[in-house]
Amino acid sequence: MGTDLYQIGNHKINFSKKSFDDLTKEIKIKLDNTIFPNANFLRLFALSWANSEPRRVRQIREIKTKKDWTFREEDEYYNFKEDKTIEFYGPFDLELTFDEQKILFWNPPFRYWYWFEMEDEVHRDEWRKYMLQILKLFGGNRVIYLADNAHHLDEFLEFEGTFDDIESALFKKYGKPKETFREVASDFDNSYFIDNFETINWESNEPLDEYLPEPDDTSSTDFDLEKYSSKNEIKELYFENEFLMHKIIGNSIHFYHLAVIKGLLCIHFGQLGGTEKIEVKLDKHAPFVYDEIKMELMQKGYDNTNYKNYTIKFNGWKNVESWSDAINEFETELIWSGNGAISGSSSNYKGKVEKWFYAVNEHLALELLLKLGKKFNSNGKIQVFRHDDEKRTMIYQQKTEQ
Repeated sequence: MGTDLYQIGNHKINFSKKSFDDLTKEIKIKLDNTIFPNANFLRLFALSWANSEPRRVRQIREIKTKKDWTFREEDEYYNFKEDKTIEFYGPFDLELTFDEQKILFWNPPFRYWYWFEMEDEVHRDEWRKYMLQILKLFGGNRVIYLADNAHHLDEFLEFEGTFDDIESALFKKYGKPKETFREVASDFDNSYFIDNFETINWESNEPLDEYLPEPDDTSSTDFDLEKYSSKNEIKELYFENEFLMHKIIGNSIHFYHLAVIKGLLCIHFGQLGGTEKIEVKLDKHAPFVYDEIKMELMQKGYDNTNYKNYTIKFNGWKNVESWSDAINEFETELIWSGNGAISGSSSNYKGKVEKWFYAVNEHLALELLLKLGKKFNSNGKIQVFRHDDEKRTMIYQQKTEQ
């Protein structure tokens, strides 16, 4: 796991007694009205980054079209009074997080080590120009470069106190900050850097030819449509996006299962436990067609609210191994039956493993799991629980080898 770069900058925004609406309005007006001196670099870099494998065509389209800054709206999962932060999303895939003490920069998308070892100082200065522009908008003038993932500076990521307090704590623990990027690179374990941007070379600009031509937002349609018209073949693909929705019509549950990979779109629909159909199409804009169909189905009343959550529990690696092949196939067959999908897992070194899934028809899901267990001669111990509000109810247990 790599060590990511985190830049926190100071500001003079007065958060005191201001509402979420007041603060977002104040910040948005300034962001929307600023013109970055290196906007062409920021735009072309973002497009190039999104175009790297795996290509993110939705991101490419947004970079090409987004002009204004937006922010995360309050909802059931986010409340400003509790979280005390405001997230802003800008043109060129830029992202900022504001709180009362600091601004957190999410760009550039580099590792901590790479940032300091970078030989291309002109490129690094382009990002420093962007950071300084943001800071000046809000009365700031410097950033502290921090890192995560057990780096010696990661303790300061959640530091409670003012920006000045963080500087004081760093000085107390590590002494004076290094004065150059090179000095940090030569002593990573005992150093830190506070950037006042005085060394930016404003006379040099990053050559943009390397980012041209601009990528488009189309996807490859290089698939054998005849081959992938078969369910057995298409379900083996590793899809980039999948979504399963249901709607109760009369006494039946109907499903729509959408799946897309590059320029191949699969529309799988039918009646749960009954007839089903599969339509496979090639379209260079397949991810966007996927989004449109998903929205249309939601407007027609299809959603993902009719299911219950379940846990498959193993205790011991011998039992996990016994069920490994069955669980792998269950993950594929569950969604392609239109019933549900694997939603996550957890494990520890002792072999206590859980697999989580959801399904709208408990009987069919359990029947599928046990059928696959029999197919692969899965003799290990297993328990299956239904989640009922705050408790788990066991619905199946295989105690001894069958």
